[in-house]
Amino acid sequence: MFNVRVLVASTQDIASQTIGRVLIDDHGFEDSGSSFEGSPVYSLGESALLVTTNRDMILANHLEQHFEAQVFVFCSRHRAQSGRPALLVHSTGNFGADASFGGEPEQLSVSTASLVSTALRKLKIERDQRSMEEFDVTLEVTHHGPTSMNTPLLFIELGSDESHWRNMDGAQAVAAAAMDCVRAPIEHEASIGFGGTHYASKFNKLVLERNIRIGHIAPKYALDEMSPSLVHQMILRSREKVTRAIIDWKGTNAEQKGRLFPILEECDLEVIRSSRV
Repeated sequence: MFNVRVLVASTQDIASQTIGRVLIDDHGFEDSGSSFEGSPVYSLGESALLVTTNRDMILANHLEQHFEAQVFVFCSRHRAQSGRPALLVHSTGNFGADASFGGEPEQLSVSTASLVSTALRKLKIERDQRSMEEFDVTLEVTHHGPTSMNTPLLFIELGSDESHWRNMDGAQAVAAAAMDCVRAPIEHEASIGFGGTHYASKFNKLVLERNIRIGHIAPKYALDEMSPSLVHQMILRSREKVTRAIIDWKGTNAEQKGRLFPILEECDLEVIRSSRV
């Protein structure tokens, strides 16, 4: 069952429950006859499972102890103070000592840039086809847990408050993106990103307009204390081979570049400005 891709919902997550119902009703998932943490496990032939955990998903480091998956796709809520409706995707990890949103300090999960890019492009298509102009489609930087699993994972999210977590168009968009992640191949090479804001607009544009695959992204706010160990994790904790580092040039200051570039040179990566990709 190693080739199975596992979609994850949570009993603590309204959005994931809405998305899960869409996957069952519209995408052919059927009750497998087995259960996990008291909830049915649904299957899509031999290609995918839909499982529900009782934990908050940012704390679900335990899943690979129960499922031998090729990748975990977390179908999740997104919460933002702005309350602005959004469809989002990102890799997970903590660049600093603060692990209050799951995972371990200074630890990154295994990214899968291929599927992050696949999901973002599908979210954009779904948003446009469904005339959901009020929804942002956004690639986020690497943040929160889980971090300790060795199975690649990504989060696809519906935001940004309870009214949107129950929005059927939004749930259908996330479900469609998750299904593309069930079917899409995992490519051989990827890039990592540095700089800019939490909502990674420069990298968002590269994925949507240039078909670039980007795994872990370290934003400007994480670069002041960026260590060689974390840069190495961004490279090594990737399902694809990382060959290039893309820099949001205006989204990094001179001191940050001075700290970062010697590390990247030692890693033998191509280093390129985002404006020149």
